[in-house]
Amino acid sequence: MLAIRPRVNFGRLAGQGEGVAKTGPYVDWWHADPTNALVSEPLGRLLLLWESKRRGGALPSRSDFTVEEFLGFGGMVALIDVEREPLRFRYRLVGTRIVEALGRDSTGRYFDELYAPDYYRHIEAHFSGIIEERAPLRTTGNMAHIYKPYVAVEGINIPLASDGVTVDMFIRALDFDYRGE
Repeated sequence: MLAIRPRVNFGRLAGQGEGVAKTGPYVDWWHADPTNALVSEPLGRLLLLWESKRRGGALPSRSDFTVEEFLGFGGMVALIDVEREPLRFRYRLVGTRIVEALGRDSTGRYFDELYAPDYYRHIEAHFSGIIEERAPLRTTGNMAHIYKPYVAVEGINIPLASDGVTVDMFIRALDFDYRGE
């Protein structure tokens, strides 16, 4: 069961977990944490909501969630479509808090069109792992990829499957800590 802790500066946690990048410009700025030990209270609530929607071993689908449930997270949620052959990821919806942090609305855009090839390869590997494991994954780090290393971020990437098995969408929720601009 997920233990929700009070909101604290999760920027200090960015060094935990296994780094996504081993070399190149994205070394040690973003980490995956398979323990899903969330610090952010809203992210913890979202993970509990997802767990409540599981049907035995089956993954919930997008249709298992209401719009009102997503609105309860104050613009922290993005929905990401998973397309196959070739494997691609597209923002179906990007919440207002994420848009504000990124400085752009990426709704309807493909990741491989938005991000530099080095960064996209790391995203693809990360999402491929979630697809294979069919399990949520916490991330911590900062917004260095958009030249905002002073913004700490904690995220949770949650798989959805229309058929209960094959991941065809993610819920990606992000909580930001502006620790000094």
